[in-house]
Amino acid sequence: MVKIYFLLLTTLILFSCERDEEDYTIFKYYGSASEDIGFSVAIANDGYLICGQMTEIVKTEVGNEYLKRLAVIKTGFDGNRIWKQTFGDTLTAVGSKIIILEDGSVVCSGYAIDPITEEKDIYIVKMNSDGTNADGKVYKTPGNQTSSDILKTSQGFLVLGTTDTKSLQGTDATGNIEGNTDILLLRLDNSLDLTAAPIAVGYPGNDIGVSLRPDLKGGFIIAGTTDNSASGLSGSNIFVVQTNQDCNSRQSVILGGTDNEYAADLEVVNDGYLISGTVISQASGKESVYVLKISDDNLYEPPLFNITIPSVNSRTVNAMNRFKNNYFVLAGQEGTSTTSEMFFILIDQEGNPVEGKEYVTGGTGVQVANDVVSDSEGNVIAVGKNTYESNSMITLLKFRF
Repeated sequence: MVKIYFLLLTTLILFSCERDEEDYTIFKYYGSASEDIGFSVAIANDGYLICGQMTEIVKTEVGNEYLKRLAVIKTGFDGNRIWKQTFGDTLTAVGSKIIILEDGSVVCSGYAIDPITEEKDIYIVKMNSDGTNADGKVYKTPGNQTSSDILKTSQGFLVLGTTDTKSLQGTDATGNIEGNTDILLLRLDNSLDLTAAPIAVGYPGNDIGVSLRPDLKGGFIIAGTTDNSASGLSGSNIFVVQTNQDCNSRQSVILGGTDNEYAADLEVVNDGYLISGTVISQASGKESVYVLKISDDNLYEPPLFNITIPSVNSRTVNAMNRFKNNYFVLAGQEGTSTTSEMFFILIDQEGNPVEGKEYVTGGTGVQVANDVVSDSEGNVIAVGKNTYESNSMITLLKFRF
């Protein structure tokens, strides 16, 4: 009897070890022609949703025409494609951010290019959870507008974009000339119709918003990058804008140093805001992971911390997402513009790297992670692109640290 118990215990231990060493990694590619890129991923109750751009080949009398479409792909948890929808008709279109609503329906924001004026306009599509009953709207305004983020609100949606139209914000010192970029905010109802005139926010020079979140005061918080430098700063810097519920600016601040800092993403924590990005050394040109935290009480106070995470190779950050309760996973690329791999690093709420929680993967060519999410089981799911020679494919990576 003792031998039987011993054998059973040994079997259970071995089985447990085998489960702990199980490889959860999934790597999938989608696309077939020219330039296919994944820019955003979201977790549904039965799989993943990806948005980005896919190239469609249309045969004409004079040869093949390559048309870039806003693409939405639904996969299972195994990464196998369930359905694909492309949008844009005769327009070149790109999807930049995808969200899933409480009823399971899907909304993707991006931009489309007018074939006559060649100007960019914000483009948003909405569809059922199975990809049917899709509806899309183009928001045409003078100049070029693109979208980087979209948020569900109690009134409908709030879209974060960028515009290069002339901005008259009070005086020449606070306005912006035509061709320079400002943040653009679009307020929409649930039918994707505008509920108010678009709001442009920014500094003289070029400002690009990357991430939009509800703040801790009932309004919204936006992170981005500006080439406008405050006193004592230089080059590109991270900036933060806090608005009220009506999107009127309450506070705005430029953060950075003598190097070039670029914002990638923003997360709300219980006492402030965590911002991730990339810092490029003015002296060496090396790119490194950059994390800072600011207080919610007063944006003008010095950051609670700002950390540059050292690494052997150059690293750029493109996205950040909460990992379980008290950690955050950062995603981007490691290497150069001609040869790079996807990289991921786990940090705590104080911006410190978690020991042993780095992951770098890739192959021949250029591998980039553009967006990342995680689930309650500890899976990290990222989308990006795999470029080899002149072609790229959408990539979906799923792994555990």
